[in-house]
Amino acid sequence: MIVDIKKCDINNDYFHFTNRKNIDSILNNGLIPTVGAASKLVEDRPNVSVSKGGKGIMGIINSFIYKFSNELKISEIPEEYKKYFQEISDFTSDSMIGKELASKAMIRKLKDEVYFRVRLNKGQIEKANIGGLTGYDVNLPMMIDKANLDVITDSDDKVLTAYDVAKYVYERAKNIDVFRNMHADFFYMFEMKEQSKDR
Repeated sequence: MIVDIKKCDINNDYFHFTNRKNIDSILNNGLIPTVGAASKLVEDRPNVSVSKGGKGIMGIINSFIYKFSNELKISEIPEEYKKYFQEISDFTSDSMIGKELASKAMIRKLKDEVYFRVRLNKGQIEKANIGGLTGYDVNLPMMIDKANLDVITDSDDKVLTAYDVAKYVYERAKNIDVFRNMHADFFYMFEMKEQSKDR
């Protein structure tokens, strides 16, 4: 039901993030394949999306920031994401969003969400659609039973936000150049305040 983040296998465990308002429903009903807001952006099929390990967490967050900052205009921000773009007052603009605004919005979104650890069996993994350049983006066409889900907490059993989990991954990866090269937008999100101070 809950798991201390320090007991997660940050290399091999599977993780799913969702809005915190969904916790009770998921703990009662499990994870049900849907086309969520993120999936709509890439015109995906109904599935349960999970990330494998810290690499997957970095990859999915990096992909969000890249998509918003490099491919979408302000006028193309989906309705359910607008609340996270607090610096924008005119959502009809055809200007590009940019990396700083996309990163700030991602931070707000992650603070509004939680991560579940998802325990998968061999059969489920074999039926998964594994995408992305790194192979750590895993889409499952089947329901995941509530018995195989754990909300991630700290050592005092306090539920962590998705931002807390991402920061945990960041702290462990921040000095590894290969991760920085692959997921530059993920690292920018945590370091942009320091970068702006240096200017």
